[in-house]
Amino acid sequence: MRIAFFVHRFPVISEAFITNAAAGLIDAGHEVDVYALHGDGEAGESRHRVVADYGLEARSRTFRLREQPRRRLALAPLAGARLVAAHGLGARAAIDRRTFGADGPSLMSLHEAAMFRHGGRYDILHCQFGTLAQTVLNHRRAGFLSGRVLVHFRGHDISSHVREHGEDVYDPVFAEADGFLAVCDAFRDRAIALGAPAERVSVIPSGVAVGGFRYTPRGWRPDRPLNLLAVGRLVEKKGFAFAIDAVARVAAEGLDARLLIMGDGPLHAALSARAAAHGIADRVTFFGAADHAQVAEQLDRAHLFLAPSTTAANGDKEGVINTLKEAMAAGCPFVTTDHGGIPELVEGLDAGIMVPEGDAEALALALVELLERRADWPEMGRRGRRRIVERYSNEAVTQATVAAYQRASATPRAGTSRRLERHAS
Repeated sequence: MRIAFFVHRFPVISEAFITNAAAGLIDAGHEVDVYALHGDGEAGESRHRVVADYGLEARSRTFRLREQPRRRLALAPLAGARLVAAHGLGARAAIDRRTFGADGPSLMSLHEAAMFRHGGRYDILHCQFGTLAQTVLNHRRAGFLSGRVLVHFRGHDISSHVREHGEDVYDPVFAEADGFLAVCDAFRDRAIALGAPAERVSVIPSGVAVGGFRYTPRGWRPDRPLNLLAVGRLVEKKGFAFAIDAVARVAAEGLDARLLIMGDGPLHAALSARAAAHGIADRVTFFGAADHAQVAEQLDRAHLFLAPSTTAANGDKEGVINTLKEAMAAGCPFVTTDHGGIPELVEGLDAGIMVPEGDAEALALALVELLERRADWPEMGRRGRRRIVERYSNEAVTQATVAAYQRASATPRAGTSRRLERHAS
């Protein structure tokens, strides 16, 4: 199959699920292009190795004119010529307000359409976030893209975005797209409650490159420091403020706990100040942004993993977080919260402890409980890794993704341009 991924930016180190998904499909013999509709990702030195290993830069195209109206105007003749060469007089649709709204007269849609390879002809148009779906559907309706449109709900797009824009925000998408994917059962149920056709919604979690995380049996002695690890963007929904509060609580009881936080984001200064206010600035280290290899290295050294996700003030939520999956793949026992899709990952599995979200005291008590069970850590770690291999490995997720593509392909196309339909046949 020829598949197009649509993302906001690419590559983004905190969105390893995109590169993992592309790599899995390429390994399975499919062709994947990536379109970043909102601009560049991180600089080369900050990228996951898989970007280079799979030549994903050569497979990606980036729209860089979103904030540059003058350049859009200056480059419009060149973009228009490319579009006419690919679509003839149909290129006029690119500036049609009826199809693209303000993006038409502003020339945004013209330049976006000029990016698409293969004349826009794909088997699958995979919107990796629900917030990108309307743009992709507009281009398909105009004839600049063809293929089945699948919309993947991953977190903010099905939580804070809906809260901000209203529960009818996806009504046109639900009516026109061919299939819907959710990273967890909780988001599947939410999408259906908002109006997605239940028979066209599948649960496809984010995959983990299990081979990059070796199983390491854990052990700890009370006369040694306790190494705690947390990984993720420094944003509210990650719950790192509660992790710092929990470390302060156990440190006050005499436990020599050290917390390493890997990731970067807008709350760096606030979290650092929080640790200082607790008097544990020397116990909390901020590593900064990290790639897979760096995370794997620190997981080898960690005794326990903290994944204290919580609902942000704006309603932003997470699904089944990849960093916790990676910790489980490495055999690291964990403390996490009953947030979003996390219960689906860990319930009924004695590989760690889950506590209520937003509760630092519960996190601290769970840490103490795990210390009392340290003789069980190696077996807990083995159970966690088995679950990741069976349900969340790249191979398992790729199989489920291809099956979802095939189901969507077996149904009549929704909203496809007749002109491109003929070309694709």
